[in-house]
Amino acid sequence: MIMENNNQSLEHIYGINAITTLLEINAGHRKIYEIIISDRRKQDKRIKNILQLASKREIKVRITGEKDLKSLAGEEKSIQNIIARVSAYNTGDLDHYIENNVHTGSRLMILDGITDIGNFGSIIRNCRAFGFDGIILPKKRSVSLNRKVSKISAGALEGTSIFMVTNLTRAIKKLKTAGFWIYGTTLEKDKKIRDIADTDFVFPLALVMGSEDKGMSRIVTDNCDVLISIRLTGRMQSLNVSVASGIILYYLQEKHKGEKT
Repeated sequence: MIMENNNQSLEHIYGINAITTLLEINAGHRKIYEIIISDRRKQDKRIKNILQLASKREIKVRITGEKDLKSLAGEEKSIQNIIARVSAYNTGDLDHYIENNVHTGSRLMILDGITDIGNFGSIIRNCRAFGFDGIILPKKRSVSLNRKVSKISAGALEGTSIFMVTNLTRAIKKLKTAGFWIYGTTLEKDKKIRDIADTDFVFPLALVMGSEDKGMSRIVTDNCDVLISIRLTGRMQSLNVSVASGIILYYLQEKHKGEKT
């Protein structure tokens, strides 16, 4: 089940990887109106694959001159000679996911107060790269799902389910009821906080990343089952939140290989 996005304004998605993922997965259940390709690239192997995928889905394809394509792209430079005209991204229904898609290896990302679009795009890429099922965002105090996100995430948004919730704490409690373990991340030093190297993660799980300036909110922190941190030995006492997410996701993957079913 999807939650319809009331903003049905037309958007453009650029690039071969992004449009391939859009055609193969389309996690945001976008309506694909048209794919426009430069006549100079129509014989490219990857473009041919896109043409085949579009044909199977009966999606309109238009071949045009490079000048016309650049005119459609406007100020956007890196388009790889291909554009998809689509509707806005539709977020998923978390309740439906919990009822129908949870399995023993389920893993979700929860973002508490992430408002920087660059960090958000990088976190989406990390979740896609390391096999996370989706990302939960609060409707308030959070980054917007605008048309720039797909580009910044290098198309990973089109393969990643995003769940928007009204109340993050309530969503965490629902996950706990469904058997999820909630792991919160922090920079604080306390004997109760575990280093990721000493943490055996239990599945299904949800990993909470807080904002770079304030971290997780107190109420979200209080609802986590386990608090974890990354041991830092250099002079820097903090990491960019997207970098930190990549380190934790990689570590989780390597320590628990074969446990995603």
